Amino acid sequence: MENEKRFSNEMFGYNKEEVEEYIRDVKAEYESRIQAERSDANRIANELTIVKKKLEKYETDYIERQEKVANALITAEDQAKTIIYNAKAEANQEKEKVQTLIEMEKEKLLDVKKEVIDLKERTIKILDKYSKEMNNLMG
Repeated sequence: MENEKRFSNEMFGYNKEEVEEYIRDVKAEYESRIQAERSDANRIANELTIVKKKLEKYETDYIERQEKVANALITAEDQAKTIIYNAKAEANQEKEKVQTLIEMEKEKLLDVKKEVIDLKERTIKILDKYSKEMNNLMG
């Protein structure tokens, strides 16, 4: 779409059909862009879901390994407790890091969605305003 649209003149100003067609085209383009942004937001949400599932699997795998180690080291209880405690602390730290990243990405996703919706609403308002003004001018 052109950055600067020129309209042909008629007896009482610009060609109304050209102006209305241009407004429809601009509106359609913005709606298409908004839909693309929504698709991107959905893709990001899906990626976040995949990351969360991987984290859950890693956590489950870790717990299974932890149990095997604990059973193998029953006779060395003090040493096993130290190993398990450190492993849990590390796992919790990693889990918190990943959960923090997930929450940050969720917040970014929500911000993007809000921006997209706001952009759509503002664009539609502007297009409606210009359409009404053109209709008033054409009269």
